[in-house]
Amino acid sequence: MHLLEVQPRGPDLVRDLLVRRQGTEGERLPAHGQLGVTLGQLPALLALYEQDGLTQSELARRTGVEQPTMAVNLRRMERDGLIARTPDPGDARRALVGLTPKAKSIREPVRQLRAGIDEDSLTGFTPAEHVQLRDFLARITGNLDTMLNARPKADPTGG
Repeated sequence: MHLLEVQPRGPDLVRDLLVRRQGTEGERLPAHGQLGVTLGQLPALLALYEQDGLTQSELARRTGVEQPTMAVNLRRMERDGLIARTPDPGDARRALVGLTPKAKSIREPVRQLRAGIDEDSLTGFTPAEHVQLRDFLARITGNLDTMLNARPKADPTGG
């Protein structure tokens, strides 16, 4: 049983854990180096598999990654031939991030990799513990979202 099978709209265990792991930008995924994907690139790549053609800010928001970190990841993904940026026809100030044929060709192996990471990370947990962990992560995420949304916004006038 995969965590994502229990509740597809629940917290994304892979994203939440990989995004928060320090120093992952250059680390290759174990046993999947042939894919040419680093741990830091995985959340953005998975988000683009769900919906291609997002802006950098949309990707950052969907993956829970800070904008500067997303900018670095996208530069590396572009260098590695996984994404291409094109001007947004609706707003010339923005670029849309799209998957390249190379990234599209590894879609299924990357999805299998993600499922394998979920499965491996939950080794030793019972199905009931999977559900309990999902619920705990959802509550923690909700608490953090509430806390972050409750912060007073900076006054742009300085007053």
